[in-house]
Amino acid sequence: MTVENTKHPSQLATAETSSLWAKTGTDETPSIGLSLPQHMTDAGSVAAELWDKWLSPGAKQRIMKMLNLTQDEAKSFACWVAATHDIGKATPEFAGQLDSRGREELRVFRDRIEEHKFNFPNHLTTPPAGTRCPHSTYSQSILIKLLTEHYTDDAETAGTIASIAGAHHGVPAAYTPGTPGQDFAIFEALNDKWHQAWHELFEMTLEQTGADQVLQKLMSGTKIPVAVQLYLTGLVIMADWIASNPTFFPMGTFDVEAQRKRLNQGWDTLGLEHPWGAYTGDAAASDLYSSRFGWKNPTLRPMQEVVANAARAMKGGGMMCIEAPMGQGKTEAGLIAAEILAQETGRSGLAFAAPTQATSNALFDRVKAWAQGPAGGFEPHTMFLGHAKNQQQDSFRYLQRADIFDSEADIEGKQSIRPNTSVARHSWIGGRKRGILSTFVVCTIDQILMMALQSRHVMLRHLGLGSKVVIIDEVHAYDAYMGVYLKEALYWLGQMNAPVILMSATLPAHVRTSLMESYAEGLEIQDSTDWDFDDGFALEDVTEPSLDLDYPVIHTLTAEDGYTPRKWQVAAPEEQVTISIRQISDEFTDLDKVLAPLDNGHGCAAVICNTVGRAQEAYEHLRAKFGNDVMLAHSRFTAKHRAEKEAALVSLLGKDSHRGDGRPERLIVVGTQVIEQSLDLDFDVMVTDFAPVDLVLQRLGRLHRHERDDSERPKEYLSPICYVRGIETFGSEAQVPEFPKGSRLVYEPAILLSSYARLLPYFAGKTLRIPADMSGLVQEAYKECPEYPEAWDGVYKEAREESDKHQKCASVMAESFLLKRPQNQQTVMADVMNSYLGKKDGTLSEDQIGEARVRDGDASLEVIAIVVERDGDGRIDRYRTIPSTLQKTQEIDWHNAKDPNEPANSLAFELLASTIRLPYQYSDSPKNRVRFEAALDELEGERIDSWQKNFMLAGELILPFELQDSGFYEVTLCDYHLRYSAELGLQSIKLDDE
Repeated sequence: MTVENTKHPSQLATAETSSLWAKTGTDETPSIGLSLPQHMTDAGSVAAELWDKWLSPGAKQRIMKMLNLTQDEAKSFACWVAATHDIGKATPEFAGQLDSRGREELRVFRDRIEEHKFNFPNHLTTPPAGTRCPHSTYSQSILIKLLTEHYTDDAETAGTIASIAGAHHGVPAAYTPGTPGQDFAIFEALNDKWHQAWHELFEMTLEQTGADQVLQKLMSGTKIPVAVQLYLTGLVIMADWIASNPTFFPMGTFDVEAQRKRLNQGWDTLGLEHPWGAYTGDAAASDLYSSRFGWKNPTLRPMQEVVANAARAMKGGGMMCIEAPMGQGKTEAGLIAAEILAQETGRSGLAFAAPTQATSNALFDRVKAWAQGPAGGFEPHTMFLGHAKNQQQDSFRYLQRADIFDSEADIEGKQSIRPNTSVARHSWIGGRKRGILSTFVVCTIDQILMMALQSRHVMLRHLGLGSKVVIIDEVHAYDAYMGVYLKEALYWLGQMNAPVILMSATLPAHVRTSLMESYAEGLEIQDSTDWDFDDGFALEDVTEPSLDLDYPVIHTLTAEDGYTPRKWQVAAPEEQVTISIRQISDEFTDLDKVLAPLDNGHGCAAVICNTVGRAQEAYEHLRAKFGNDVMLAHSRFTAKHRAEKEAALVSLLGKDSHRGDGRPERLIVVGTQVIEQSLDLDFDVMVTDFAPVDLVLQRLGRLHRHERDDSERPKEYLSPICYVRGIETFGSEAQVPEFPKGSRLVYEPAILLSSYARLLPYFAGKTLRIPADMSGLVQEAYKECPEYPEAWDGVYKEAREESDKHQKCASVMAESFLLKRPQNQQTVMADVMNSYLGKKDGTLSEDQIGEARVRDGDASLEVIAIVVERDGDGRIDRYRTIPSTLQKTQEIDWHNAKDPNEPANSLAFELLASTIRLPYQYSDSPKNRVRFEAALDELEGERIDSWQKNFMLAGELILPFELQDSGFYEVTLCDYHLRYSAELGLQSIKLDDE
C-alpha cells in the first residue's frame, strides 16, 4: 500500500497519522498529550542511546553472533523493535478507550482522529468483556501483517520478530495464524485510514532506524531465538519506560529539528551511568588480590592462583566451578575471576547470589568494598541488594540516601550529588523490577532462579543478568526442586554467553555435571533445539563412572574446549585440620557432660540443631545452667532481632576478636542452620544434630576456623572435637540408625542413611581430616549407588524409593511454572510461557509468589509483629514494636493507631524490621490451606488505616501481640497459641496441647 505523501518535511508524520495519540497529559493539562509517531520516535531513539552507551559489549556481540548480523545491523534491529512496539495503539480499541472515563477534556483525543475520517466500529472500539485485546497484541499482529507484506510471506519468522512488541507489557501475546480474534478482525473491519497509518508508521521507523536491509535479511528465514527475544524485549521495556517518563520526555508537539535536542535533554536528565569496564591488564595474580582486597605481600592459596589463571584462559567466556574448603578465600577468588571474565567477555556488571537474605546481607558489604576499590574503576556505578527485605540492611539503606547520578539541575524529587562515592543508587534504576539492571547486584539465589520462572517482566531479568558475570555461591545448598530452576536459569545464561561462576565447598559430582551440562546446552548455538551430548559430556550412563576425588578442584567449560568440562589441578592445601567426631545420645545429660569443661572454665561452643523447636528446647536447658552466657540464633526471630544477633555473633566470634579483646570468656551459641551459612564464626567445640554429610562438613567449617594461640582455647578443646546428637538409635554394621521426625522432615532419610554410613568409621575413632577427606565423603554419600551395611538394605531401598518419588514430584511441580528452553517447533516466547504465573489472588504479592515458586515450599504468611493495646471495642488503640535484648521497653515509643496521618518513613522502616514469617502450620499447603485462609481472614481484620497511605506498609499483615504478666508477648491465631520473646523468638503451641 502506498502512503500519501502529505507529510511536511519538518514533521515526523502526516497530520492524519499524527492525530493518533500515545499518551495523555497530566491532571493539570490532560489534553496536552503525546502523539503516537512522537512516542515511537522517542522509544527508538532511547534504544539507540542504550545500545551505544549502556548495553554491555559482550551481550551485543552475542546477539550479533546468534542473528549473524553486523554491529550496525544489530543496532538498527534493536532500535526498530523498540520504535514499533506501540504500533498497536493505532487501533480503535486503544484510541477510543478514553470515552469510558467520562471526562469531557479527554474527548479531544478521539475527536482529532475522527476529523481525519478514521472509523470506529463499535464492536472493535468497545468489545464485549472477554474479547478485549491489549494494544501489545495488536502490535504483534499488525507487525506480522506488515512484515509479510513488505518482505517475504513467512509468518513464522515474522512472528519471532513481532513477538517482541507483543511482550512489551511483560507477558507474551499469543499468536496462532488464522485464528479469529480482535487482533485479526481489524484488518477487515477498519477503513483505509488505519491501514495507511500502519504503513506510514512502519516506513517512518524504517527510515529512522535504517532497519530495512536488516529486516529483509532476517525475513529471508532467520528466526529470532527465544533467548534473543527475551533479551531484546527487556531492552524494549526499558526504552519504553524511559521514553514514557514525562520528566525525561515531556508531553507536547515537536518537529523533526527538535528531536536531537529532545533526546539529548532526556538522556542527560535520566543520567544513566557509563558501563563498567573491568580492567585487570596482565597483572600477576598476587598483585590483583593485593590491590583489590588490601592484602600486603599476600601468599595466595593454590586455589586462588589457579582460579585467576583459569579465568584468563576463558577468552570467550563460559562457566567456572570452584570447589574448595571453607575458609580458603573462595569469595575473593570468585571476585577476581569475575573481574577477569568481565574484561575478557565485555560484560558490564556483576551479580553475586547467596542462599539466604542473611548471607546476602553479609556479602553485600564485602562486594561493596571490592567495587569501591580499583575493581570498580574510576566511574561511579549503581549497586543493588536484591531481596524483599533490603531496606533493613544498613549499608544498602545508606546507599539510597543520595543519588550520585543527579545532575546539578534542580529536578523535582531528586537530591543533591554526594561526592567521592564510587557506588550508589540511581533514582530510576532500582526497586523491585529494575534493581537487577544495576551494575553490581548482590542478591538471594531467588533473583537468579526467577530468570527461569514464568512471571511478568521476566525479560528484565534476562536483560540485567545476560549483561553480567554471575556468581552463585554455596551451590550445595539448593535442593532438587530449586535445582530444576537453577539448571534452566543456567541454560538461559548460556544462551547469552553470560559468564557464570559456581562456588561450593561440598558439591556432589553429579550435581556439578548436571549444572555444567545445562549451561553448555545454552552456550552452544545450533540450528536445532534437539541438543546432543553423546560425545562424552553426559556422565549419567548405565554404568556409574568412577569417582574423581581430586580436591580442591576447578572446572571450566567453554566453546573453545568443545563444550566439555576442563579440570584444573589444584595443589592440596598443606594445612590439614584433624577433627574427632563422637556420637552422644539426645539426652540433655550427655549434652551437659560434653560441655562440662565450660562449667568453670572458658571457651566458646556451638550447639547446632536441625529445627527451631529443638534449638529452643536446648537453649532453655543450657540457659538454666550457664545463664547469660548462652545465645540463641534461628530464623524465627523478627528481621531486626535476627540481624542484631548475627551481627553480635560475628563481632564476638569473628576473626578479629581474641580472648581478652572482644572474644567472650565463655559463650554457648545454640542455633539452627543459620550458623552454617556464611557467618565467619570460630568455635572451640561443636555439638551438632546429625545431617547430610556435606552440611555436617559445612558446620565443621566453623570449628577452629581461625588461627589462634593455644591460650585462647580451653585445654580440653585444643584439638577440635565435634559431638553428634539428634540420633534416636545409633547405627552400626548390624543396626540401622534412626533419626528424629524433625530431621526426617528437613532432610531426605535416604541421604541421612548414606551419610551416616560414610561416617561410621569416624564415629568408631577414625580422625577426620579437612580438607583431605571432604571430597570422598561427599561424593560417596551422594553417588547413585552408595555403599552401606548389608543389614540396612531394606530400609535404605525404601527410603531411596521415597526420595526418588519426592524428587520426581518436586520436578513435576517445578516444571509447572518453569520458563523452559524451546523444544521442537517452539519459536516464540508465548510457547515457553504458556502457563504464565500471574497473581494467584490478593493475599500474596507477585514477588512473594515468585520466590515461593522457586523454592520447594508453599507460600507462608509474613507479618509485622507489633505490641498492641486495645480500646473498649477491642480495636487497636496504640502500638509499638517489640524491643530487642539490646533495648529497654521504655525506650520504644507508642504510636496512635487512630492517627489519620501517613506514618513517617522512619516509622515504616522500623515496622518493616519487625517482620517475621509464621511457622509452616500457616503455609498455603493442601494440608494447611483451611488454617491459612482462616488466619488470613483474621489478620486482615487487624487493620491500621493510616498504614495504607504509606507505600511501604500498604497491604502488610499485622500480628498483634499483647504483653502478658509472664513477660512474653502472646496472641492466639486459629488453633495455635503464638508466643514471642526477644530471647526465644516465636513459639507455636497447639491449643489442644497447652
